[in-house]
Formats: sequence, structure tokens, C-alpha cells
Amino acid sequence: MEMPENRYSDDPPIQISNEFADIRVRKVYTRNGARLEIHAHRRGYRILLDAVELESLTWQTAETFSGFLRSSVGPGPDDA
Repeated sequence: MEMPENRYSDDPPIQISNEFADIRVRKVYTRNGARLEIHAHRRGYRILLDAVELESLTWQTAETFSGFLRSSVGPGPDDA
């Protein structure tokens, strides 16, 4: 049985940019429910997050996000 492709919301994506990053965010409907797609189109990275994954971002401290930014070029070959 062929699985349906992800379907995007009718709303246009939201673009957020500054001198360091340029991302687009939009709602995506998958066979497992709604997800938030975050796409860093300049670097070619994309992720789909569900409600629990998004909520878990609110549990983090500023230090957690600082740790994410230690490598500003994105994931390395050992991070896959």
C-alpha cells in the first residue's frame, strides 16, 4: 500500500531571518498527525517536530541552546 505524501497547510510559510540564519516554518500534515516543519533552506536542513517535541523546547534553559550553537555550521558527520 502506497503511503500518502506530507500535505502542507494552506497558510503560507513564516520566514524568520537575521544576519546569522534564515528559516521557514510551516504546518505539515503527515499520516501520523500534524507537525511543524522547520527548514533552514540556505544550509539545506529540515526537521519535522510533533507537539511533544515542540513542548520539550519550553523545558530547556538558555544554556541548552547555547550548547546547540557551539558548532555554528550544523551537524557534523558523527551527529547523524
